[in-house]
Amino acid sequence: MKEPLESLLLYLQKSPSFLWADEFWFMGVWKNSPKSRTIAQTMKELQPNFHSAKQNLVLEDIYGSPYSIFDYLPDPLVTREKDFTNFYSMLKQFEKKLILDFVPNHMAIDSPLIDTNPDLFLIANESVLSKNSFLHKNGNYYVHGRDPYFDGWTDTIQWNFSNPEVEKKHIKILKNIAKQCDGVRCDMAMLLLPEVFEKTHGKKSFYDWSRVIDSVRVEFPHFKFYAEAYWGLEDRLLSLGFNASYDKSMYDAFKNQNYAFVSENLRKNSELKKIEFLENHDEDRAKNQFGEISHSYFSLLCSTDCIVLFHAGQELGYSQKIPVQLIQSDNEETNEKSENFYKRALDTSSKRNSNSCFFWPEYREYDGKSVFIKAIQTQTQTELFLWNEQTFEASGWIPFQDGIQFQPLLTDIVTGDSYSQTKSEQGIYFKLAPNQVQWFIF
Repeated sequence: MKEPLESLLLYLQKSPSFLWADEFWFMGVWKNSPKSRTIAQTMKELQPNFHSAKQNLVLEDIYGSPYSIFDYLPDPLVTREKDFTNFYSMLKQFEKKLILDFVPNHMAIDSPLIDTNPDLFLIANESVLSKNSFLHKNGNYYVHGRDPYFDGWTDTIQWNFSNPEVEKKHIKILKNIAKQCDGVRCDMAMLLLPEVFEKTHGKKSFYDWSRVIDSVRVEFPHFKFYAEAYWGLEDRLLSLGFNASYDKSMYDAFKNQNYAFVSENLRKNSELKKIEFLENHDEDRAKNQFGEISHSYFSLLCSTDCIVLFHAGQELGYSQKIPVQLIQSDNEETNEKSENFYKRALDTSSKRNSNSCFFWPEYREYDGKSVFIKAIQTQTQTELFLWNEQTFEASGWIPFQDGIQFQPLLTDIVTGDSYSQTKSEQGIYFKLAPNQVQWFIF
């Protein structure tokens, strides 16, 4: 009988995203909290979302939050092995990197670490609301993990960053994780910044991300730290040593149809430290949020040299958001149009490598209507992206140049439609409807 992770790897190899993706982040692999499971199974406000994702829901389908970590050991549902080193080696054979979760702000309320290290967690004072704290079996009232804008997550306990020993404990945990993977995705990484912790809990923090990251990299120099971060604190975390940080601003701009912002960001120089996305486990499915235009938005993200975060099921056009506490959900029919688009898109972008060159082709304006035009050149192909960011139709000519030569037929990766070309000394003619994106290969 195959290990669950081996079966997952076989499944992934059949997906078009396997060739395209350089790194795989597996959520929910650490040991699950029994208390979190009980809370999720009985919490009334969670039930409608559970039933939406699983019509014939049974109690065993609800497993608890992957962000209420009991211990940094593999969950028995995921593997019977003591760590992820074997799976890590398997991925390496395919030249893929493994990213695992590190949840730095809190642990599960029943974590054994509370018994062995009771002083490393934040004890509640009189000002803490009862709904944001709980009584542990050791007799202490502890604070739930939380951010400054919402009540606490009731299945978690807050690390006490006013205790310098927490930083040392994190370094120890991270060094053990670093033996098993290539990097960590740090959940809500900005909550550990001193000003954020003090705003949330009224205590001074001694935690320093730069010390933590540097300490781990002494032993594991190539280990990656990715920050889930919001509130404009992304650059601050990058300055402390993170390899890259979430950039929700582009997602919000697509959502709010703020195309001026999208255009400005697409035209900036290299943004390798940005992690862009159209969906993730916290957001609605791209197909649900954006509809058919999601294909165009994903194409625009592919025109950048940032990191693109791709969510499982996105390539199949799934529209059902799955609550993180569920381990079983109903099967969903594949959206054929989305499946075909992502096959084209991922196959095309998977041919890029570290020597790929991003450049801005010359083009001749037609009636002064500006469009976004960008190209990516590899050894075997040139990709050409066009986006009419205007509210009216735009057309023009792109002169022939290095990598962009006459072809009698061009196929648009976004739609799959083909366009015949009449040879002209002016170059390649295009005509775009408002907000239309085209993506061609030469």
